[in-house]
Amino acid sequence: MSNTLNRSIAPESYQLKDFSLQKPEELLLTNNCKVFVLKNNAQPIVHFSIVIKGGKLVEDVKGTSFLTSKMLGEGLKGMDSAAIHEYLDSYGAIINVSNDLDSFTISGHCLKRYFDKVIVIVNKYLIDSEFSQVEFDHILQVVLQQKKLAEEKTSYLATKKFRESFYGENHSFGSTLTSDQILSISLSEISDYYKNHIIGAPFEVFLSGDFDDECFVTLNRYLGSINVNAAAEVVYPNFVNSIQSKELKIYESKENAVQSSLRIGCPTFTLPNKDFEAFSVMNEMLGGYFGSRLMKNIREERGLTYGIHSSFRNEQNQGYFIIATDVKKDLKDTAITEIYKEIRKLAEEEITLEELNTVQNYMAGNFIMSINSNLSLLEITKGLYKKGLDFDYYDTYVSRIQSITTADVKQMIEKYLLGDMLEVVVG
Repeated sequence: MSNTLNRSIAPESYQLKDFSLQKPEELLLTNNCKVFVLKNNAQPIVHFSIVIKGGKLVEDVKGTSFLTSKMLGEGLKGMDSAAIHEYLDSYGAIINVSNDLDSFTISGHCLKRYFDKVIVIVNKYLIDSEFSQVEFDHILQVVLQQKKLAEEKTSYLATKKFRESFYGENHSFGSTLTSDQILSISLSEISDYYKNHIIGAPFEVFLSGDFDDECFVTLNRYLGSINVNAAAEVVYPNFVNSIQSKELKIYESKENAVQSSLRIGCPTFTLPNKDFEAFSVMNEMLGGYFGSRLMKNIREERGLTYGIHSSFRNEQNQGYFIIATDVKKDLKDTAITEIYKEIRKLAEEEITLEELNTVQNYMAGNFIMSINSNLSLLEITKGLYKKGLDFDYYDTYVSRIQSITTADVKQMIEKYLLGDMLEVVVG
């Protein structure tokens, strides 16, 4: 009997069905900060993420939240940068600090048996960080060099200009630092941001992996003991429901650029929202994956670009849709014409059930494939919490995606993409 695989016969496939993701156990630290735990002892590793609301939204001086995130971990009381990294390396642990538009996050992982050794350092990050002028000067040089390199890229400049034009330059989500603004920030202003918006700020903790009661006792000892200002409040900007720029078609020439970067978009909605699933399917069909309409037209049929992608982002109280691509400068007008043509075709012409089913199956399968580790499950849980969605949101995700009809897709195009669009070209 032969065991040779007959590659002319496709493997049997099955219709995807709803399934339930693990829900976090919700705990409370002594200082009333929430803890969300996803327990899985398959490996003796603990992943953690401490999220502080604020980020750019609470800045007194522009850029201080970003530079504070770069400085955090570069100095603690009694430990300089080298000593911190040597300490973490000795336990095989990693701690990263990042700053978003509306949050400040300390994340990392370690072996369970070293959890107490690592979480004590996280405690020091939150209450005992020290910033030296030497480290600050070094960070400034690194940031300025990275900014200089980024500003050589039309893709960076186009996205920057899109956000500035969409939100307005004075909006916290639209403003971008110049090199001169970065150089004007002082070490004392970084220290002020840390003292006013990190020390004592409310936070949430997300954990996944081999976490047990003993770990919680340790967590509560070091993070639950922090005095938190429960009255601290982050005020989010009102929803931007119209493009702020008076000029909808913006072209910026860049000397010696061989390509033009296009960014075309518009406002959408905040979450939670009843249009979320239908809009997601529409976006995927238009430009969200490699088999999308924009990819077939702009890349495969016309060869105008290596890639084109549409996406939408939902900040807290904000939401926008954007199409992004890079093309040769002399082909930018053709690319723009074809982009709008594909939007109109999706609204006006019949959508086949075959195309719809392909997109729905791709979305469901891609989601399932994304759940491949304790860390990915932690990020999914954290994302649901931030967006204000229930932790059981994905329990019926597959059936909700599969319930979207061609009429629903057309409605999303008509409702959101046939009005004014902001069009930015740099190159």
